[in-house]
Amino acid sequence: MSTLPSNLLVAAPPKPDEEREPEHRPLQWKLVRRLWSYSFRYKRLQILVTLQGAGMAALLTLTPLIVTETIRWTIEQPERWRELTGRPAEHGLAVGAGAAVIVAVIYYVFFGWRVRSVNRLTEQVVVDLRRDLHAHVLSLDMSFFDRTKLGRILSRGTSDISAMRAAIAQVIPRTLIHLLMMVLFFGAMVLYDWVLALMLLATAPVVVWLNEKLGARMEHAYRVVQESYSRLTSTIAETVAGIRVTQGFARERVNAGMFRELLQHHSDNNMRAARIHGFYIPMFDLASQTVAVVIIGAGAARIAGGHMSVADLIGFMIYSAGFFGSAVALADLYGTTLQAMAGAERFFALMDTKAAIETPLSARAEGDEGGPGALAARAGTRGARVEFRDVTFGYDAARPVLHGVSFAVEPGATAALVGHTGSGKSSIVSLVCRLYEFQRGEILIDGVDIRAVPPWMVRRGMAIVSQDNFLFDGTVMDNIRFGKPGASDEEVIAACEALGCREIIEGLAGGMGKVVGERGASLSLGQRQLVCFARAMLADPRILILDEATSAVDTYTEHLIQSALERLMAGRTSLVVAHRLSTIRHADEILVLDHGKVIERGSHGQLMIAGGAYARLYDEFVRLSSKGRGERLAE
Repeated sequence: MSTLPSNLLVAAPPKPDEEREPEHRPLQWKLVRRLWSYSFRYKRLQILVTLQGAGMAALLTLTPLIVTETIRWTIEQPERWRELTGRPAEHGLAVGAGAAVIVAVIYYVFFGWRVRSVNRLTEQVVVDLRRDLHAHVLSLDMSFFDRTKLGRILSRGTSDISAMRAAIAQVIPRTLIHLLMMVLFFGAMVLYDWVLALMLLATAPVVVWLNEKLGARMEHAYRVVQESYSRLTSTIAETVAGIRVTQGFARERVNAGMFRELLQHHSDNNMRAARIHGFYIPMFDLASQTVAVVIIGAGAARIAGGHMSVADLIGFMIYSAGFFGSAVALADLYGTTLQAMAGAERFFALMDTKAAIETPLSARAEGDEGGPGALAARAGTRGARVEFRDVTFGYDAARPVLHGVSFAVEPGATAALVGHTGSGKSSIVSLVCRLYEFQRGEILIDGVDIRAVPPWMVRRGMAIVSQDNFLFDGTVMDNIRFGKPGASDEEVIAACEALGCREIIEGLAGGMGKVVGERGASLSLGQRQLVCFARAMLADPRILILDEATSAVDTYTEHLIQSALERLMAGRTSLVVAHRLSTIRHADEILVLDHGKVIERGSHGQLMIAGGAYARLYDEFVRLSSKGRGERLAE
């Protein structure tokens, strides 16, 4: 039964199943090796740091030897020093002191050199970790982001990598030095008196027992700390993203209270971990002091029996103190190691997360431009044929939102998707963009199954404008150029001219150079939408996707850009999702969806004559639009 105080046990609050992480797991050395493998990307620097550590350990071993032998020759046996050198014992003390000073100077030169080398290696490893994480996150499909909170992703690149930084900067190099010192110190103790050395070695089981008793609790405590910090990060990210809703519903005090509870819980976890750590280190220190007392007593008996000299005992005690000092330092580093491994465990768990959308090996081998059937944009090619064949899809495979959908859009044609909310319209365009993996059927572009080529190749010939209107922090021109990174300023302006929004954008304070702020906060909803349209115009795609693209634009602005949109769509294959049915009257084909199935298809005129679901939707739209106009006129 454990003898630890009950208040050292750490308990995390209940969490949803999808957020629960293992709380009791032994230290996984494969994580240490995997993290260390990042260091060995820089072999020369890693070897240099290792040699520097070995040199420091050797220098630290040399100093006690100088002190011990100085005492032996000048204090214990001054006559022998005089016989050998012809000088008094005081001269020997000066020589010993000088040697100790030289070793100290060399040590501190080594120390400063090693600090610079370790910091350089650490920074390069951290850069690699963050770069690899960023690249991996970019490769994941949308289903991952649907089920993973933003704050949890952010914590992998911040707090978890910071914990891993400590392993690279402190744990690995310092552990190497202390382990080497313990080996050298023990070897020196054996030379001074092997009996006392064996007595000291007999204390190893006690050290192992203490480590097993306390190590598991420390590991659990630090894992809970990392997890509670992740929840804090997630909450902060949600607070910033939803600040308008929070303030709009006067939820500031309620949300602040909830956050205070999370802060208090995280603080409690930190304090529990600190208590365990504070109990752990003194136990090792107490054990070392107890052993020192025993060794002094045994050493005195060995001296009385003529088995060792006073100088030997002094040297043994100095080395044993260093030996236990290294043991305590390693125990202290063990806590840092557990923090680092908790971060590494979560980091590599994310790195090992595989995208639901996988690129076939044959496609990976085809190179950047792809092989036969590649969907890269081709010069002089306008439009592409898009075909769905019996496609079934669900965000949760057990609950499909599309059921056996089949249709085809010919090159240069416009297909409109209509239906009530939740009917599957946005799901269809998401599948065309290869944002999700579908469970059954085929989606073909120009006769090529999109699962046979890399997702980026599918998307390279597309442009999408959604109701989200997402803009990056930067200028208006930067955001438009996002659709074609190498475009000149003249090309950006020409795209705006073609769209018919050049005067509106240049009329902004700052014009094309206006900084839009995070998510385009400094622009109105309609202005953000126009920038997104210009971005799509500049991209010059073969397939254009408009997902509720005019939902955020007022009637006047919508009328302003409608003709430009028609020019943009001309010659391109266009998929249009719209609640404003007036915007899709001229579509070549309208697909009416209901509960994930295509229930009607045809042109606007054909569907109105048929008098089915589309005609009812359109009549409802006209009635609501007329009511709205009437109310505005009455006002």
